[in-house]
Amino acid sequence: MSIQVVIVEDERLVAQDITQILKDEGYIVCAIASDGETAIKKILEFSPDLVLLDIRIKGEIDGIDVAKFVQSFCDIPIVYLSAFSDTETLKRAQLTNPMGYVVKPFRSEQLLTTVKIALTTHSSKQDKNQEPQIKSKFLSIIRDELRNPLNAILGFSECLKEEMLGSVNVEQVEALQVINSSGNHLLRLINNIIDLSMLESGQFNLQLGLMSISSTCHVIVEHIQKDAVNKQINLETKIQDDLPLLLLDERRIFKVLVDLLENAIKFTPENGHVTLEVIHEQQIEQKSFIRIAITDTGIGISPENLHQLFQPFNQADTSLNRKYSGMGLGLASVKRVIELHGGRIEVTSELGVGSCFTVYLPCGQA
Repeated sequence: MSIQVVIVEDERLVAQDITQILKDEGYIVCAIASDGETAIKKILEFSPDLVLLDIRIKGEIDGIDVAKFVQSFCDIPIVYLSAFSDTETLKRAQLTNPMGYVVKPFRSEQLLTTVKIALTTHSSKQDKNQEPQIKSKFLSIIRDELRNPLNAILGFSECLKEEMLGSVNVEQVEALQVINSSGNHLLRLINNIIDLSMLESGQFNLQLGLMSISSTCHVIVEHIQKDAVNKQINLETKIQDDLPLLLLDERRIFKVLVDLLENAIKFTPENGHVTLEVIHEQQIEQKSFIRIAITDTGIGISPENLHQLFQPFNQADTSLNRKYSGMGLGLASVKRVIELHGGRIEVTSELGVGSCFTVYLPCGQA
């Protein structure tokens, strides 16, 4: 144990007792002060892990004033020592947010317990305060140090593949396609991590505007048609005419529906079938919804895995040799984005038969 303590106590025998008790437990008493001015100098000099501070001490300033001064410079936990417990003194002491009190005369067990609790509480508080900063730094690194260079890699690989920078042979085209495919997969993971972190921290802001859900769905189908063709999957659309405009964040909803359709294609074997159905329907209390159902003939999900499907870092297939890669972040983000729009998502599935993800988006609601 290398925890350093400064003792501020003007009764010499009491200070000696405290010093012996702490040393017996392995603490390091780096200084003892009997007045406020000396206490401040010693605390700033040693920057200890804990200060045991008598409220009434010699000099022009008392222990509470010492605590106020020290806390304006550094974050050091303070435990008050006092034989006085009048209301006014306790009120003043409480304003300095001490980590504990020890009332004199005290037993060694009482002192040691208070010291341990104070150190543990302060450590937990520091960890909690550092967490948002660490998370913010982590997201900044992902956004700037990973995503931006990756976009450059994808852009140049696409230019090379389209022979915009000179001719390439067949083998090079195939290599560039692998680079592009792997890069896009990594970019999706990075974007999902950023989105999910922003959602959980409350920093995810929607840019709402009127949008045509039918037009958006037609664009999405064109966007992913190539993936369906490559796997020889029949992609069918059933989009109702004259759907009402919705007040949504078009970019976010576009991504949500793309993720759901890409999942349907990803988990559907070759020669399978995926259907996108979009209809306008009335539900209970005359509320109007757009219902978007994405149905596939894929591998399906077992009943015991359905309840955790929308949890971060979870996939229905948890085997070590699972066929389908991913971090299980997409559906967690999908659910939260839909709920931010006032909607909901439901899923039904049968193992080996297929799944149906249904999104309900409210009409006429900001």
